[in-house]
Amino acid sequence: MRWAVAGYGDVVERRVLPALRALGEEPVYLWGRDPDRAASVAARHGVRDSGSDERGLLRDEVEAVYVATPVALHVPLARAALAAGRPVLVEKPLAGGLGQGGGTAADLEGGPAAAVAYYRRLAPAVRRLRAELAGWTPARVDVRFRCAFAPGPGHPMRWRIDPAVAGGGVLADAGSHRLDLLVMLFGRPDDVRGRLTDRFPAGAERRAEVDLAWASGVRAHVVAEWGDAPPVDRFEVVGDGRALTLDPLDSGRLRLRTARGSREVMLPPAPNPHQPLIADFVAAVAAGRPPACPVADARIVDEIIAAAGRPCPTGSS
Repeated sequence: MRWAVAGYGDVVERRVLPALRALGEEPVYLWGRDPDRAASVAARHGVRDSGSDERGLLRDEVEAVYVATPVALHVPLARAALAAGRPVLVEKPLAGGLGQGGGTAADLEGGPAAAVAYYRRLAPAVRRLRAELAGWTPARVDVRFRCAFAPGPGHPMRWRIDPAVAGGGVLADAGSHRLDLLVMLFGRPDDVRGRLTDRFPAGAERRAEVDLAWASGVRAHVVAEWGDAPPVDRFEVVGDGRALTLDPLDSGRLRLRTARGSREVMLPPAPNPHQPLIADFVAAVAAGRPPACPVADARIVDEIIAAAGRPCPTGSS
């Protein structure tokens, strides 16, 4: 397919454009909020610049659209692509805490295929963890993430600490991937309680703690933090004397522990995780099947992010 790409950031240059070319897909146009930066990136990668008007993304020769802009533009650009009959793959989160995801659900889920870039669903170790959960309802899931992130003035990622643009802070940014894995494994939670603290001046939180519960009895505790302490990225499922641990999450190392002992399996992820993501989306469009990362589940992630930012009901702990 011939693709238009909205966005010019690191994920586009290091992952999206290389993945499209590796799969034999053709990126034909690139658009961004800053026309000069967009033109520079387009020239560097041999892609045509679609100009200062985002409607240039929908030229007649374009067959699919990848949206990798700041979060506030995700839903508007995806809606425009779908209305023009183009399949669209959108970076995560869909809308975060902006409230746009639920308001445009029917538009994004109808017509051509639409998906959100929660690529960790396709990692071999995550798929193995999901298979190990078949027929087993764990008691709890512990998710911990921490890395350093404090962009100063002029930093190209400064927008990520403005919730009006990014849809939140660390929970919408890094936490959304981990919340998506919980949705993939257990579905929509029945209860969400959150605490968002240690905010940047623009309002985005540096630290988020979220407790989720499902009617099945599963409980999850998620901590996501931008901080200077040693980095952490662990996803652990525990219950009935059994534990499954991905640590670090993206390492491909899955530890399986039972009362009889423990073992490890190594299932490395793709060097470019966007390549299996885009490959699945292209196959889904061709076959008319749902993509691995559907908009319906991405909307649930948005709902969790929004709920985590609301005050707890009076009298609750």
